[in-house]
Amino acid sequence: MTCWTAVVAWSIGPVFIAKMSVSTPTIVMWRQLMWLPLLWSLARTMGDGFTRHHLSVAWKPGIFFLLSVITGFWSYDYTTIANATLLSSLTPAVLLFIAPRLLGEKITLSRVVYSIVAFVGVSGVVFGAVPSEAPGNALFGDALALTNMALWTVYFISAKRARNEGINTWSFLTGVCLVNVIGSMLLALVASDDVWQLTVQDWLLLVAMTLIPGTIGHYLMTWSSRYLDATVSSLITLAGPVLSTALAFVFLGQSVAVLQVFAGLVVLLGLGGVIVSARPHAQRVEAT
Repeated sequence: MTCWTAVVAWSIGPVFIAKMSVSTPTIVMWRQLMWLPLLWSLARTMGDGFTRHHLSVAWKPGIFFLLSVITGFWSYDYTTIANATLLSSLTPAVLLFIAPRLLGEKITLSRVVYSIVAFVGVSGVVFGAVPSEAPGNALFGDALALTNMALWTVYFISAKRARNEGINTWSFLTGVCLVNVIGSMLLALVASDDVWQLTVQDWLLLVAMTLIPGTIGHYLMTWSSRYLDATVSSLITLAGPVLSTALAFVFLGQSVAVLQVFAGLVVLLGLGGVIVSARPHAQRVEAT
C-alpha cells in the first residue's frame, strides 16, 4: 500500500511542473532548496540524524537522482506528459534483466507474464496519445525521458542497496538532497536566467511539489524498498503514466484517446497480478 501511495504522489508532480512559468534549472534548484531543511529536520527527529556515514552512502545515488530529476523535468517541455511519464517508467523492463545478477532477486514466471501485460498496456497509453498534443520537439522530449529512465534505474538500484544495509530512510534522503542542492545551484547559475522570476503560483506549486511528490512520494517508495523486490516496486510505478495522463487531461486539457483509457485498465490489471504474486515475499521479509 505504501508503494502505491508513493506512485500516486509522484503522478501529481508532472502536472505541477507543466503549470510552472520558469525554466527547468530554476525549478530543480528551488525544489531542492525547499526540500533540504524539511528532510534535515525529519532525519534529526525521526531518523538517525545526519552524519558523514549517511553522506558517504547517499552521495553517489544523489548524483544520479539529480541528473534524473533534470532530464525528467526537462522532458515535460517537449513531449506530452503521457509519453514523458511512460518512457521514464520503463525501469522495470531493465530491472527484469539485471536484478537477478545485481540484487540476487528471483524473477518468477508469473511476474514476467504480469509484467508483459502491464508493458502492453503502457505501450497503448503512449502510442494512443494524440500527436498534436506534444508541446515541442517530441522526439527530443522522448529522448530526455529515456535518459531519465536510465539514470533513475541506477538510482533505484543504489537506493535499494542502501535500504538493504539498514540505513534510515530520512537520513538517506537528506544525503541525496544535499548533493542535489549543490548540483542544482551550480546548474542554475550556469543555465538559468529566471531564478528570481517566480510568480505566486510558482511558489505554491513548489511547496506542493516538495510536500507531495518529494517528501511523501520518495519516503514511502524508499521505505517500501526494504520489503519489496526492486522489480516489484518498480513495476508498480507503471501506474504513474496512467494517473499522470488522467491528471493532464483534467488539469492541462491534454487529450486522452479511447485507446489510452483501455490501455490504462490493462496496466492496472497487470500490476494487480504483480502485487498478488509479490505478497508472500513481502510477508517473509517483514517477519525477519
